Amino acid sequence: MKTTKASSVEDAAKVLAKATGAEPADIRQLLLNQIQALNANRGLGYLSYAGILPLNLPDGTRIAVLPDIHVPAHDKLAMWAVKAFLKDYQPHILIFIGDVADVFALSHWARPPRVVANQQAELDETRRLVDSLIEISGCLHVFYIMGNHEDRIFRYLTDPASAVANILDFSTREPIMSFHGLMGYKPGDPVTFIYDLAERGGFGGAILINDDLELHHGRIVRPTPGASPRADADETGRSTATGHTHRVGMSVRQATRGEIRAIELGHLVDPTHPYLAYANLTNNWHPAIGAGKVVGGKVHLQPIPIKQVQLNGRAKMALTYAGRIYRTPDR
Repeated sequence: MKTTKASSVEDAAKVLAKATGAEPADIRQLLLNQIQALNANRGLGYLSYAGILPLNLPDGTRIAVLPDIHVPAHDKLAMWAVKAFLKDYQPHILIFIGDVADVFALSHWARPPRVVANQQAELDETRRLVDSLIEISGCLHVFYIMGNHEDRIFRYLTDPASAVANILDFSTREPIMSFHGLMGYKPGDPVTFIYDLAERGGFGGAILINDDLELHHGRIVRPTPGASPRADADETGRSTATGHTHRVGMSVRQATRGEIRAIELGHLVDPTHPYLAYANLTNNWHPAIGAGKVVGGKVHLQPIPIKQVQLNGRAKMALTYAGRIYRTPDR
């Protein structure tokens, strides 16, 4: 198929829609071609990347960002609402901003004696959820930024067996205990895992979209919603979106280089789950996701709070976006 140059994702879709016999697969490929043409560094070509990955996206690209899910301690009611939103919104790029998996079984923190933990079961459930979100969103590519909870695997091995933790797989030349390896993803899958420069999870890996907005798990923690990403933005001098704190907040200010936004994206956990016994009301946690679009070369991203509502005498979770309501279904 001959590709046609277009100025934006939406223009590219229109070009093929008008062509005789255009197929959805052709449209998807043209959109991918448009994004790949903007990324001389193969921004979509990595299974894993260490450091800050520069990513250039054309105008019209839709983005969805999912913060701290902590499988299997995620909020199932909230996830129903998130899936309904993703099915309708159909983001081109889906970003997990860390702590998708809780990795509770390998935590060094004291665990309740009656709470059973199975790390293989956690990894299996995380893989199933990630795959389902990829499928339902129809996204072209996924970026999975490592969080401090994913790094529990490396930390667990480092204490008693650091030499083993650093052994490389003979064929891939990657650490044998890499998180993406344990999840079963392989080169060619539409997923890129972002680690720090030491190839670990935690706080050093990031995506920098259009040299405008940096997304990372969250390096600085402040007790007030919105204060943590603002501190990050002060440190880097650029607009920042983070997770990690489970809080929601946003601030905008003018600086020498222009407008700087600091966005804190909340969480998708069930705070009553035994894995999250450290949760309490004073933590000021808020369930939310992020969504936005590239316009004029800039990433317009906003946090979308998820609220508990009572419908027909039953508790449900709901979010609103662009005048539409997405909630837990009636079943």
